[in-house]
Amino acid sequence: MTNARNVDPKALFGEDLNKVFGIKANRKHVRTFNSIVRRKILNRIPEYVNTDKLGPNPTLFDIANLCLEVLERCGALEGIDLDWFDDKLFQGRTLVRSATYVDVKQVVKNREVQRGIQLRHLVGDILFNFDPQCVYTGIARYSKSEDLFYLNDAQHRFVACIILGIRSIPLDYIVSEYRSDDIKQYAAVNIRSLSASEFDKYRIKRAAIAAKLKENPDADIEAEFDADYIQAYNLGDLLASKGCRLIEKGSDEKTKPNECTGVRNLLRHYSDYDRDIFVRALKINQSVFYNAPISTPNIWGICEFIYLQTKSEVDVSAEEMDKAIVRGLRRRYNSNRNGFHLETKRCFQDGIQKDYSIPEPMKIASGILKLVKVVSSDIDWVDIVYGPLNIIDYMDDFRVPGYTSLKSVA
Repeated sequence: MTNARNVDPKALFGEDLNKVFGIKANRKHVRTFNSIVRRKILNRIPEYVNTDKLGPNPTLFDIANLCLEVLERCGALEGIDLDWFDDKLFQGRTLVRSATYVDVKQVVKNREVQRGIQLRHLVGDILFNFDPQCVYTGIARYSKSEDLFYLNDAQHRFVACIILGIRSIPLDYIVSEYRSDDIKQYAAVNIRSLSASEFDKYRIKRAAIAAKLKENPDADIEAEFDADYIQAYNLGDLLASKGCRLIEKGSDEKTKPNECTGVRNLLRHYSDYDRDIFVRALKINQSVFYNAPISTPNIWGICEFIYLQTKSEVDVSAEEMDKAIVRGLRRRYNSNRNGFHLETKRCFQDGIQKDYSIPEPMKIASGILKLVKVVSSDIDWVDIVYGPLNIIDYMDDFRVPGYTSLKSVA
């Protein structure tokens, strides 16, 4: 099986890898899709590919072709175009190196040492955002007796390179016949290193754009940076303008009001909803829970409520809607109590509604709906429905004084 895969991917999937990416003329570049569409594409891709079936020492061609087989089966990349390279283009746009460029045909991995492939990471973080200047040198052990390089770092990076058309990769290596040296190399880079936290990723993305603008105030940021960098930069500016900030999780200091440790989730909500909706949700959360840290599920639920009511064209202005949400939340919660989203979620732990896997933001938004139906009963609020369920009918445990269930009246 391994020998059948140990060939150039173009021999198995077509010169343009059309079996995976579709006819080249019909493709759209991945950068033309927004973050929501990208996430939907990635969610169709298996998270992990087990490479054990490839034998004890699979080649990079073996691994790349196995990944492409999985991508072909799931069909997630049909119609997607990427930044394709060859060796000349790659080496002409990369770092000045002291490392040796090695033909990928000579590169294998020690299965006992190297992990399988985190496929969503390979596609989403590397293929979708490929930059040849960020393909850093790999670490390997060279066996003279086998004339092979055992790759002990940068497996995902170089499998991505192969998919994009690169066939010579940069390696630093030791000369050794001892497989125990594979373990030492892998551990030094992957076990004892400190991986970047979500806050660190956010911080450095903001810093990258800030540094570029300082060097060149007229820089075309949208042309030079991917969407996730721009989102991090814009969210940071927005939070600063509202007196808020994102901080690292796990600090020895207590999180203060207007601070938030949920970096990844807050960035996601900022990208998923219109900026105007996000700003309104942030302002509402600040107004109600002004003595508590920022809760990202609260922001999520408020965004979803505003989005669903606006989409349904409920007859109320944005200002009145926001006032109703504030009054509703204040009716049940004080400025220090920040357990709103947990109380709404508890309503769905048992019963028929549990089997419908209602999305979390809709659960929280339904809690808001129950509150505003009491404080602003003159407004014809639109019910939040998921499948056959009118969600609010299943929130008896979320008790709101003054609320009358239409189900119980019927």
